[in-house]
Amino acid sequence: MKELNPNMQHTFTTDQEGKAAHVSIIPSQLTYPLRLSVLWQHKNSLEECKLDIDDLPTTFHVGAFKNGEIVSIGTFLQQQNEKFEATNQYRLRAMATSSKVRGENFGKLLIEFAIEELKNRKADLLWCDARKVALGFYEKMGFNVIGDFYEIPIIGPHKLMYKEIS
Repeated sequence: MKELNPNMQHTFTTDQEGKAAHVSIIPSQLTYPLRLSVLWQHKNSLEECKLDIDDLPTTFHVGAFKNGEIVSIGTFLQQQNEKFEATNQYRLRAMATSSKVRGENFGKLLIEFAIEELKNRKADLLWCDARKVALGFYEKMGFNVIGDFYEIPIIGPHKLMYKEIS
């Protein structure tokens, strides 16, 4: 299991009910349950939720916790997209938030935390393939849309979105 980055600060905040919440870099294995339950219900096991990029040296995973339970996840990997001229691009993959906490800002906290980590890594752009149902969330987080919808088999319609890191 990958150890947490000792140089990374945890971000602490409070939700509407006054319950403790925090966001931190996590090992890839902690992303699998939400990947399976929220994103990839067509898969049969947690092991099938492992991505080939999960343990690359330039990949990191972020988790948001509510009362010790992981409720939102995102995977960030260094990957160039030819549609952008930026030289140090990162891609967001497999972001998911538990339906139990949607609207409580855990996804927002996760993205804000990741942006700070991306600044530390000198990234200049973050891009993602956003599901149709998540477009509004990403727009609220300052992402821009490029192009038309395209279909990802089994998953559904997506749009390419990006956010410049400054």
